[in-house]
Amino acid sequence: MNSNVHRRRLLHDQRKGFWGFTLIELLVVIAIIAVLIALLLPAVQQAREAARRTQCKNNLKQLGLAIHNYADVYGQLPIARQIKGSELVGMLPYMDQAPLYNQIDFNGGVFNQTINGKILDAYIIPGIQCPSEPQNVMSPAGRASSNYSFSMGAQQVQATNGCNLNTVVSAYPAPFDPDGDREDPFQRGNVRSDNGDGKSISGVFGRGWNSSWSAKISNITDGTSNTIAMGEVRFFCNKWNWSDGRGWANGDSHWYATAAPINFPTCADSAGFGVGTCNMNQDNWNSQFGFKSKHVGGAHLLLCDGSVRFVSQNIDMFTYQKLGDRSDGQVVGEF
Repeated sequence: MNSNVHRRRLLHDQRKGFWGFTLIELLVVIAIIAVLIALLLPAVQQAREAARRTQCKNNLKQLGLAIHNYADVYGQLPIARQIKGSELVGMLPYMDQAPLYNQIDFNGGVFNQTINGKILDAYIIPGIQCPSEPQNVMSPAGRASSNYSFSMGAQQVQATNGCNLNTVVSAYPAPFDPDGDREDPFQRGNVRSDNGDGKSISGVFGRGWNSSWSAKISNITDGTSNTIAMGEVRFFCNKWNWSDGRGWANGDSHWYATAAPINFPTCADSAGFGVGTCNMNQDNWNSQFGFKSKHVGGAHLLLCDGSVRFVSQNIDMFTYQKLGDRSDGQVVGEF
């Protein structure tokens, strides 16, 4: 009886068309879903990267506000000092980090100073890391990095025994002459000979190793909207900082210039890494101290008026050098 009932129900279901999926049908559905995921995934990744780029840009805008607030108080842009730390150290009160700043003893070495059981350079400061950077913010030496650094501008930064930027990338385009022909900026000389008064620096920030100088707003005679203040960097791609143990608070970590093109490949994860003799060797410090980002096609630069521009890595080098110099009298034009 039960068998007959079951048979009648089966025949009834067949007449109604109640069939399950075959294996082929299941495979087709799975294949369609896989194709849809493959189509949607790049769009999702692009949306996420767009959000990260927006956050990165906002980080630089906040640093621009901090720079201007500092300048309003001290009458000049933040100063880097070997003993008293990088420009970022002086900016801490204007970056919502006043409690940390108030615990620093400025009578001794700053970046190696221990505060609450941790050296200053090991503190991770919100807002100075780009979310697009996949590298861990802590270096092998236990120092926290920064993805934003300060500009010395269109500067003669020629390594003695390493990378020749002029030969490799025409870093010093005519009429800018590294030998000095009274054409600003390269009459300013090499940053290693900076005497602390800014005369050898073409940009708005000096080198913290042997300088206690930064520009005043009045020194930026080319206009604050035509002069670079800061830009994106990758500490991971700079042996001087990453492998040699310099973090965000070290006054000798932030002497970046416009001599190396944007996104010049000193990063092992970049296309064209090791071009010519310009690789991650200590002697090639000049090629490593250039602005670069993990973003495709360029990097964010903060101008001295507080605006942030995403600048193409293919920008004309002559234009790029003019943006680096605070007082060359050159017309910048569109970029």
